[in-house]
Amino acid sequence: MHPSSPRGRLRDALLRVGERGDVNEADLSAAVTTALRELASEALGERSRVDLVTLGAEDHPWGRSLGLRLADYDVELPRVLLSADRSALPPQVQESCPTLRQEEWETVLLLSKLLLMALQSEPEPVRDGAAHPPQSTPRPPRSVAREQFCQALADIPERPDRHPDELTGQLRTALLNFASETPDNKESARRIAVLHTGEPPQGPRLSLSRSGPALTKAVLSAAGCPVPSCVREEFPDLTQDEWTAVIQVTGLTLMAFEADPPRETE
Repeated sequence: MHPSSPRGRLRDALLRVGERGDVNEADLSAAVTTALRELASEALGERSRVDLVTLGAEDHPWGRSLGLRLADYDVELPRVLLSADRSALPPQVQESCPTLRQEEWETVLLLSKLLLMALQSEPEPVRDGAAHPPQSTPRPPRSVAREQFCQALADIPERPDRHPDELTGQLRTALLNFASETPDNKESARRIAVLHTGEPPQGPRLSLSRSGPALTKAVLSAAGCPVPSCVREEFPDLTQDEWTAVIQVTGLTLMAFEADPPRETE
């Protein structure tokens, strides 16, 4: 597949992270960061701080996985977003999305975190005695739940033949299979939908079912907001630019799973 748009190229690169098979980490990192910067240039211009984010590996007790992370702070983006759980709705997000409620903002953060987690590779067992992990390694296949969630997200821009209600049902089911059916997750799943939003209406996008704004809009409107105190408590050395980079990359990742906007006609 050779996507013709910046959104499609970023989506393609991110989905390759979790694919089964031999993966050259340097090549994959270059593909993701190049696509990310291309979309950032188009969507953010000089405001972009995405160069502070890279694709890299982290060794966990349960295995080694690839994912988006802050380059200098060396922490996975989902971990940073996890620390922002239940943070207050930023005033500038409220200004950009006047109908947005606090509980919907928490849903936006949860869905963003789950999206970034789903795009990571499955943990690969760490080999005993390996001083330096190999740069080209065979990746295990995605779990069924992770694959279904990624597919449900990819279908939003790639299956224009399907009704938004059908895409919404698929996404909600896949989300709960991936994240578990806790009461909070069930409530969050009910708060999201695939909608044609905007003026004029855009292609299908992951949106908030009650208030209507696309998750991308809500997230990107938070770029530049002060680092929440709960995040600062967990990551005391995190800079404002790094927090902005986390927000921007999260928003651009959401954008990669939206349909391309209609081309302007002369």
